[in-house]
Amino acid sequence: MAVAIVAAACTPPTVPDPGVIAPPAGGGRDPSVDVAPSSGCSPYSAGLPAGRSTVSIVVGATTRTSLVDVPSTPSTSPRRLLVSLHPFLMDPQTWDWYSGLAEAGNARGYIVVTPLGSQPGPRWAVPGGLASDTDDLTFIGALVDHVEQHSCIDRNRVFAAGFSAGAAMAQALSCTMPGRFAGVAGSGGVNLTSLCPDSPGTDTLVLHGSADPIVPPAGSQIPFTPPVGLAVATVVAQDAARAGCDPIPVIDQPAPSVHRELFRHCGDGRRVEYLSLIGAGHTWAGSPNALLEIVTGPTNTAISATTTVLDFFDRR
Repeated sequence: MAVAIVAAACTPPTVPDPGVIAPPAGGGRDPSVDVAPSSGCSPYSAGLPAGRSTVSIVVGATTRTSLVDVPSTPSTSPRRLLVSLHPFLMDPQTWDWYSGLAEAGNARGYIVVTPLGSQPGPRWAVPGGLASDTDDLTFIGALVDHVEQHSCIDRNRVFAAGFSAGAAMAQALSCTMPGRFAGVAGSGGVNLTSLCPDSPGTDTLVLHGSADPIVPPAGSQIPFTPPVGLAVATVVAQDAARAGCDPIPVIDQPAPSVHRELFRHCGDGRRVEYLSLIGAGHTWAGSPNALLEIVTGPTNTAISATTTVLDFFDRR
């Protein structure tokens, strides 16, 4: 009894699970067509400026901001949209410098938005994570609304990718907005948010260092960083079940330090993959940084997480 009381006392309040959030009228994916143009595809839409700009979104009584990177080359068809999600304590500019997602995404025709999370941090308030007065899920939804209204986006190809706390938010978007996000990718943190077994599935790519000292593959063991003890393998198995995949994956090794699980025969052409980066720490693969690695452990350089993520999304 005493142990239970102490454990309860050490368990901080968490963000509640909002369930599945329906997309706004005229928004979200449309499975009846291959390409679903957003309202910003109207000839009367001025569009977003090419290059990098900053957009401000009012959510409730709070003004939130995001970087927006638009390819310089015009497109005759709706573009893909990628929401790039920074880790804890790293602002959007630093995160994009580290990952290179905006430049690489633009080169493939994606519009890339890199929003700034909430304070203290910046961080992301995700279901099952530490309680917050800020609704980051509503912010991300409003940001996607804004881009879809002001630029020509394919609503069937909206994606999210993140690292660490950003990976937790990407996973949370798969859980809460499966009608809006066609696919998500998370590295080093998909096990930092609640499970959602009853949510429809999405395409999901998970990367995680096998020697991650910050977010161990077996789950967080620190009582004040919930959820505690949620293993990456458990999250991946749930993502595969949500997507209607066979429970036993096909295993291969695309590089000596990369162990890959591919889940097959998923419903509606969905895909779920898990790349365990052997010996890697809490890092973004392909982006070595000696200073970060003092704390985070080594970086896997056999693959580029940025290239791997974009290749995964390109196949949708």
